[in-house]
Amino acid sequence: MKPQSAAAAGILVLLALIGVGVLAFGGSSDAATTGATPAPADGEVPGAIPDHQRFTQILSEVVQMPNVDYARLQEERQALDGYIDQLSRTDPGTLESAPREDQLAFWINAYNACMLRLVIDHYPIEPGGVGLFGGIRNRVAGYPDNSVWQIRDVFSRDHCPVAGADRSQDEIEHEIIRPRFDEPRIHFAVNCAARSCPVLWPEAYRGDELESQLDRAVEYLMDQRDHFRLEPGPPPVLTLNKVLDWYAEDFDGTPGLKRFFQPYLDESQAELLRRDDARVEFFEYDWTLNDIPR
Repeated sequence: MKPQSAAAAGILVLLALIGVGVLAFGGSSDAATTGATPAPADGEVPGAIPDHQRFTQILSEVVQMPNVDYARLQEERQALDGYIDQLSRTDPGTLESAPREDQLAFWINAYNACMLRLVIDHYPIEPGGVGLFGGIRNRVAGYPDNSVWQIRDVFSRDHCPVAGADRSQDEIEHEIIRPRFDEPRIHFAVNCAARSCPVLWPEAYRGDELESQLDRAVEYLMDQRDHFRLEPGPPPVLTLNKVLDWYAEDFDGTPGLKRFFQPYLDESQAELLRRDDARVEFFEYDWTLNDIPR
């Protein structure tokens, strides 16, 4: 999950062209490589959708809401690699024929698991891993030294094998989850490893529990004063996580954001958002890695 803008796109195109030039002259890339497809584990049905229990076990050990113990995850990465192997072996046809909730839970978990592995592949994160132009971009954008933006092509690299193909974070979110499922609550569920990103929960998403899990994620964010604040005014002002500004189109714009939260509020608060003069503003976004305090 990241901001989408014309300026950002222009920078990424420039960086991509520079990267091609570097490779053409014998440069190297740190993009992830994949080997042979691992054999299924004992009792695992080849090509089946994982039950995500392995991911729940991982998350329960390393997530300390709202943060993640990346050092511990790095030390015990074999379990995460094993879960991603399960995602890799999932048959695309089997996945596409599954109920919608099972598919969406699969892709949310895939995004979160792949993001976790990308972080621990580069942990501890320090500046300098993105080259000269990436460093300039980070300084201009104000990204902190300890953020995923210090990882080269962090959202665009095809680094994670899922359902038979190497995927990027951008592909999973913007080419699969958002267009296929039309579910705005995913913006409370996918985690980009930043302090301002909606939190990672200590359990995996499951198709049979997805509705309640997504509603819980919305309600949790609304309980956090640095993500959601409704002040009565006058005029009423709703201040939201910046993610909801970047993806306001998924909520039908600012009016849609005001409508979206009304069912989660008591009647008096919902009435504030029905007022014509109610404004929507957004917090600044903190890209600092959501690591546990050390």
